[in-house]
Amino acid sequence: MKKIILFMLASVLCINVFAQDFDITKLRAGGGLVYATDIGNIGINLNAAYSITEEWEGAFAFSHIFRKDYTSFNVIDLDGHYIFHVEDEKLSFYGIGGLGFTFWNVDVPTQTITENVPMFGEMTMEVPGYKDNGSKVGLNIGIGANYKLSETLNLAPEMRYTIMNGGYLRIGASVQYLF
Repeated sequence: MKKIILFMLASVLCINVFAQDFDITKLRAGGGLVYATDIGNIGINLNAAYSITEEWEGAFAFSHIFRKDYTSFNVIDLDGHYIFHVEDEKLSFYGIGGLGFTFWNVDVPTQTITENVPMFGEMTMEVPGYKDNGSKVGLNIGIGANYKLSETLNLAPEMRYTIMNGGYLRIGASVQYLF
C-alpha cells in the first residue's frame, strides 16, 4: 500500500510540474464500476482525463478489484487517448494506449481442520496462513467512448487489455464530471 501511495504522490507532483498552462475546463473526472475478466471479479474505478489537443487526451485511473479467493488487486493506469471518431458534439470514440501498474495482495488466514480418523478418534490440525504481495507493469491497449449526458456529466465506457505475463481484460463504465 505504501508503494501505491508513493507512486500516486509522485504522479501528482509530476503533473503539477509539467502542467504549467493547465486549463481546468479541459478536465473531466469521475468514477464507476469495472469487471476484470481473467481475475473474475468486479471493482471500482476513479479516473480523470485532460484534453491536450482536439485529438489527444492524457488519462489517469485507479482501480480496486475487490477481494476474491483471498486476493485483491489495485491497478494504476497512465494512458493516452487518441480520439479517432467524433460522431457529433455528444459522442466520440477513442483508442487507449499506455501503462498499467498492477499490484496484488494475497492474505489466506490460518485454518483449523478437525477430522474423525478411525483408530485415533478426532484429530485437529492447524494449517498456517499465507501472505504475499507484488506488482507487475504491463501495456494497456483498448477502446473507449465519451457520451455527453448533460453540460456537466459524461458517460465513459471503456474496454482495455493489459498485456503482461498474466494479462487481463477490464470492461467498465464511469460517470465523469466535466469541469
